[in-house]
Order: sequence, then structure tokens, then C-alpha cells
Amino acid sequence: MFIKMVRKILKRKFLLISILILLLALIPRSAEVLSGNYLFEFDQGQFYNDVKKIVVYHKLTLIGTQVGGLGGFFQGAGWYYLLSIPFFLFGGDPYGGMVLMLIIGIATVVSAILLTKKIFTWQEGVMVGFLIAVSPNIIAQSRFIWPPFPISFLSVFFLYFTYKILQGNKKYLGFLGFTIGFMSHFEIATSGTLLLQVILFTPFLLWKKLITGKALFRFVIGFSLPFLPLLIFDIRHSFLNLKGVINIIIPEANKITRSSGYLSDIFMNHLAVFFSSFSSMFPGIGNFWYIIALFILLGCSLYIRDKNQVFEKKAFVFYLVSNPFLLFAIFMIYKDHMWTWWVLQLYIFYCFLIGIIVIYLARKNIIGKMILFTVLCYFLIVYFQYTKNAYLRDYFDYGGTAKIKGKIDAINYIYKDAKDEKFGLLVFTPPVYTYAYDYIIWWYGKTKYNYVPSAEKKGTFYLLIERDPSRPWSYEGWLETVIKTGNVVYTKTLPSGFIIQKRIQND
Repeated sequence: MFIKMVRKILKRKFLLISILILLLALIPRSAEVLSGNYLFEFDQGQFYNDVKKIVVYHKLTLIGTQVGGLGGFFQGAGWYYLLSIPFFLFGGDPYGGMVLMLIIGIATVVSAILLTKKIFTWQEGVMVGFLIAVSPNIIAQSRFIWPPFPISFLSVFFLYFTYKILQGNKKYLGFLGFTIGFMSHFEIATSGTLLLQVILFTPFLLWKKLITGKALFRFVIGFSLPFLPLLIFDIRHSFLNLKGVINIIIPEANKITRSSGYLSDIFMNHLAVFFSSFSSMFPGIGNFWYIIALFILLGCSLYIRDKNQVFEKKAFVFYLVSNPFLLFAIFMIYKDHMWTWWVLQLYIFYCFLIGIIVIYLARKNIIGKMILFTVLCYFLIVYFQYTKNAYLRDYFDYGGTAKIKGKIDAINYIYKDAKDEKFGLLVFTPPVYTYAYDYIIWWYGKTKYNYVPSAEKKGTFYLLIERDPSRPWSYEGWLETVIKTGNVVYTKTLPSGFIIQKRIQND
């Protein structure tokens, strides 16, 4: 009876703490969803134009956006198909994409709590969930429509499947392979480097008899399934993606002349990205980051040497702490600058590692409990500061030409000025490609005004100009070379910074 009562109390305690953590996760992640004002620029416009082809014109695709830096290849199309769900449900309104990002962010916290609890205990579960919920780096992923951000959600499952394999559950190798393959639909650099890590760890797993040849076959099948669309595309297009990957692995194939110091420059770039991914987990620590790094390494050493810990948990902690070093070595194969979103999984790995070690130390003695208290206080202070800025600064930020409201207000101004007359609309933007404006004009013009203007310089037409902050005069060259024709009726600068010019071209 007493044991049942204790279990019931613990379940209630776990449930209440988990709900509190989810509230902590929800508040800062909801800023753009509540304000309805979010970034919508070049990349988001490209995504939505491509998704429009899938949902509206029913043109299914085998590939996603082109990436690859030196190599040049395509990611999987999973991001487009995922984005097509809110596109359909919200009638093409990009606001649906922001709702999707919020859901993914909350789902990441929920899955971390539940899966970590299955591996360890409820204390580790809520600690890891808390760290993910309040981490500024991970919070930001719910406030921006960007394909690499679902990697955090998938990373939680990647770690869970990794642990189950270390535990001797061979069937999970297929799930691990599928997770890695599926990541290629959101960030192919993450998928590729995690695949190489598994390959490097395979001899150890075979030596410990944790996997068999049959289990490896499951991994290959699981990994290959998400790659089938890309494989079909490659077969149809002379193995374009494969050649792009080879160009990355063998830089000589690019036939690019390099300066004598480029290798040291690449090393420093890679080092800066990895340093940033770690140090940014602890905002405000300045030059004290190495103390935290030493503390984590010391805690891992104590954990791994503890005879009371089972093999799979020790191996899991060892994998987490060694992963950044191994990942850095793998990325040195890539002889060009890398970007922070290629290693987004590290934020999740760090949360798991810190959560496990802190709870482990808290169980040891009073010093460990003081460390737990310090970690909780520090992350709560960082969290409240971030949340305060999200609402006092970002929530009320109009966003100029970058956010959706500024663009919508400019388009509304043009439609109202034209009244019910037909008109043309041409756009100047510093990135040259007008994806964001093309999409918004199509979606908003169709749903709000039931009319989509042409892009012709005939009759009455308007120019919507986004000035380049670094070269505010650059649009003048566009006026003189591309536009040229038409009598200027007026030129007006809106509060957002957009310039609107009305012209009439007489036949």
C-alpha cells in the first residue's frame, strides 16, 4: 500500500513538473504566433513558392532546396511536404508555418522528457526537458521558418535509439538508420556526418556484440528508405547529387585555386562554429566557458568510472561527450566554411549531457545538490531575460521591410491607391530574386482582393522598392536600366522603409 502511494505521488509530481516545463517552453516560443508578425524573406518566399507548386498545382517533387556549398546538390523534399500541411490548413497563409514551428518546438520538449525518463528516471527526464525548454538557442528555432530546425526534434529520437542499441536492442538499428536518413530532408550535412559517426562506431558495436550483420542490414534499409526520392532523381539526372558529394570529399575535383593560408582559415572557421555552439548554451559567461567545459568533462569522468552505473549508460555518456570532438574531425574533410545550423543537434546533445551529469552529481552529496540548484538558477535567469526581450522588444517590433506586416502594409497601400483599377506591380529587393514578394502578392492579392497584379510596365503600374541598408542608392540603377519607362505620378516612403512609386505608361 505504501509503495503504491509513493508511486502515485511521484507520478503526480512528474506530471506537475512536466506541465510547468511545457509552460516555460510555450511562453517565449509563442511570441511570433501571438503577434502575427514574423520574418518572411528570401528563403521563406522560396520555400512557399515551391510548396505552392505541390499543393496548388499538384506538381510533386523528388528533391528539396539546392545546398552543398562546394559540391552542389539537393536536400530531400521532406521539408516541403511537411510545410505543405500548414499551407493546406491555413489556405496558403505563411502564419501556418509559424504554428508548425511552434508545435515542433513543444514536441521536442515533450519527447525529450518522456524518452529520457524511459532511459533513466523521471528526474533526468524533467531536467533534460527543462534545459531544452529554456535554452535560448533552441527556443529561437520555434520563432523562424527554417528547414534545419526540425533536426532538434529528430535528434531526441536519434539519441534514444542510440541508447537502445547500446543496451543490446538490435532492432532499433533500423529506426536509427531511418532517423538519420530522414534528417537529410531538413539538413543533409547533419545526416551525412551522423552517418559517418555510426560507421566509425560500428567496429566497436560489433566487438561488443551489440549488433549483428542482420541488424546492420536493417540499418541500411532504414537509412535508404528516406533517400529513395533522391536516388530516383539521381538516376534520372546523371547522378547529380552523388557528383556533388564527391566534389566535397575530393576538393581537387572542384579545380578551385586556393590561397596558401586557406587550410588554417578553414580550421579556424570550423573551430569558431563549434565553440559558438557550446559557449552560446551559456550566455554571459564570457571567458569562463572553459570552467564549465572542465566541469562537464570531470562529471563525465566520474560517471563513466562509477562501478554502480551499467555499461549502456556509461557508453551513452561517453558518446555524448566525445561526439563534438569526433564531429569536428569529420567536418575537417569539408574544405570550406561551414555554418552553425549544420551542427544543430549539438544543442540537444549538450542538454542531454548536462541534464544527466547534474542529476547524477545531485544524488551524490550536498555539493552536487548545490550544483543542481546553481544550474537551475542560471538557466532560469537566462530564460527570463530572453523571454522579457522576446515580448518587450521582438513582440512589438514592426520589423521594417523584413517582417510580414511591413510587406502586407505596403501591398495594402498599393491596392487601396489603385482602387478597383487593374495595375502592374514590379519589385526591387537587394537579393535580386523576389521570391518573398512574388509569393505574398499571389497569396494576399488572391485571398484579400481577389486580384493578382501583372508584372508588366503597361498602363498604371507600381514599383515596390526595398532599399539595401548597406547601399541605399542601389535601387536607382534598377530604375534607370530595368524600368526606364513610364511617367512618375508620385514617390512615397512608408514607415516600414519601403519606397512605393506609381507610374503610368501611355501606349
